[in-house]
Amino acid sequence: MKIIISLLLGMLTLLSFGQLKTGFDIEEAKYTIAMCNSFNFLEQYGSNEDIIPEEFNLLFTSDILSMDNKFEVYENGTVGVINYRGSTANVFSWVENCYSAMIPAKGKLKVNDAFHSYAFSEDKKAAVHAGYALTIVILSDKIKQQVLALNNKGIYDIIITGHSQGGALATMTRAYLENLPIGGLSVKNKYKTYAYAQPMCGNLEFSEEYNKKFSKNGTSYFITNPKDPVPYLPFNYEEGKLVTKKKVAGWLLGESEFSLRQFGKNAFIRSFEKLLTKYVKGSNSLINKLVSLKLGKVEMPEYVADINYYPTGAKKEITAFKYPRVEVDVTGLNENELSDLVQEENGKWYRKETKFFQHKPYNYYVYVLKEWDRTAYKKLNNTYLLTDL
Repeated sequence: MKIIISLLLGMLTLLSFGQLKTGFDIEEAKYTIAMCNSFNFLEQYGSNEDIIPEEFNLLFTSDILSMDNKFEVYENGTVGVINYRGSTANVFSWVENCYSAMIPAKGKLKVNDAFHSYAFSEDKKAAVHAGYALTIVILSDKIKQQVLALNNKGIYDIIITGHSQGGALATMTRAYLENLPIGGLSVKNKYKTYAYAQPMCGNLEFSEEYNKKFSKNGTSYFITNPKDPVPYLPFNYEEGKLVTKKKVAGWLLGESEFSLRQFGKNAFIRSFEKLLTKYVKGSNSLINKLVSLKLGKVEMPEYVADINYYPTGAKKEITAFKYPRVEVDVTGLNENELSDLVQEENGKWYRKETKFFQHKPYNYYVYVLKEWDRTAYKKLNNTYLLTDL
């Protein structure tokens, strides 16, 4: 009898191991941000062995798709991970980011004479980033194939992750999969999202529905560094009255912080909202022509008259990154080269912080460990990459 009980307890332990649970999980954060560095390591070092956790196996790597997008699929026997590449130096990767006019979150679009139905939300007022939506629609068959491949291995717990543009695609993929018609994929699938440094990808209605369904129940997280500029993009401004008695009272009593910069930005955008909306829609019509050169003829739904983006995912903020003091020998350097350095009181010259240092994926990896696993952080051989400086 004792042997039978021990076997049953062992089976229960095995079944529960690795299963997705609601709530922020430090181990999940550690291995997803590690995977977000996969493409970076492959590009710089030709291998990602030093960054991918040993317990995970690579199941699939996509070809280059849509606008220079790629994704990987990993599994450890109990959990599958879909990992999206972030922006690249390819011009079309940035065309995708700049294709920021919104389209309805549910509708049809046409690529090379083939219609594609899609749904990212049930709310009729919800709208999403045109570039990211187009990419997910183009990748949708591949994504579903990989979910089925995981299911065939008995894996139904699936984490979707990515850094920067990859984070936005992770969020959009989650929304897409959760809004598939019944019968599209197994109802046993359970999803969780960890998006790092993602730009925003939908309007208020999209954000509210997404957060109500996935963020508030602890299955979607947005990890950000407050000094990283990318998560504040494309446009975000306060709707409703900019000044009310309640707001003023909060500022005076110290219950809320008054930011002159934020207030000025809100006022500026609100003043020129119609002109900005018209500009975005007009410029994106041109972008659509560029996209068609890459993908074949693309016909998008009519753009929505909304440019106000809102964040998605339960926010987890890490400390802003400290730029390392790296001394530079200035012998023989010209004036232009010296402009990238800073001279301190000791007379020595040091590297000056680069514009996107606060956005780099390896820095997110380092500071996730620093924030939530000090032991692992202290074991790091490199707390920064020279190529990020």
